[in-house]
Amino acid sequence: MHDLTIAIGDLGAALTPKLVLMSIASIFVAAVLRGFTGFGFALAAVPLLGLFMAPTEAVPVAIGLQLAGSLLDFRKASQSCDWPSLRWLMIGALIGSPLGTLILTEIPAPISRLVISSITLLAVFALGRGFALPAIPPRPVTSITGFFSGLFNGLAAMPGPPVVAYYMSVPLPRLATRASLMVFFLMTSITATITFVSVGLLNVYTIGLSLLGLPVMWLGTRLGEIAFRRGNDAMHRQVSIISLGAIALVSAVKGVSELT
Repeated sequence: MHDLTIAIGDLGAALTPKLVLMSIASIFVAAVLRGFTGFGFALAAVPLLGLFMAPTEAVPVAIGLQLAGSLLDFRKASQSCDWPSLRWLMIGALIGSPLGTLILTEIPAPISRLVISSITLLAVFALGRGFALPAIPPRPVTSITGFFSGLFNGLAAMPGPPVVAYYMSVPLPRLATRASLMVFFLMTSITATITFVSVGLLNVYTIGLSLLGLPVMWLGTRLGEIAFRRGNDAMHRQVSIISLGAIALVSAVKGVSELT
């Protein structure tokens, strides 16, 4: 009990007004993106939070918020998502993730980021040119997509690009697309959180920041959802493709900076 009191006191000292305000702004921007597209919270929040805190703090805070936000939205999203595709995507992801982690031990992480970014940019180019599938792909193709999401997750903590490209190309209503992405990232957030707990990255400080940012995330997500409902299929697809491209470019820049 005494140790917990000390830890809480240290947390209060660490949470300066500047840190709190910058964290709130970063979380809000990422939450609005998530509310509109259904993805991108952690991928937007981590670089923004990383401007003023260590990556070992920014990543757990972002993933913790994504997990909490996804749990809050799960009931609603589960009613609109496409469960048949999600089941096969998750099966593939569970197989691909440990393999990606194994490969990561053999090649540098910056190289992994550059490879993933290059593949993602090719997918963005194809989607931007109007690529779309006439029907939901068969289960093996869906499972392979999930496999690559898991592989990318293990390689560079980037499970999003394959599954986002998948849902942008299949003939599903945008409500189902957004809900399916939210449910998928709930699953990946659970896996990441278990990993963080096992290596000790979730502590009083990161949990405190996550709890502090939860109301901000809720507000940003609701505002993004309002914009989503006022938009249309074409707008949702365009914003999602642009967001995916921006994420790929940011990852590429990070990979190059790490190499140099």
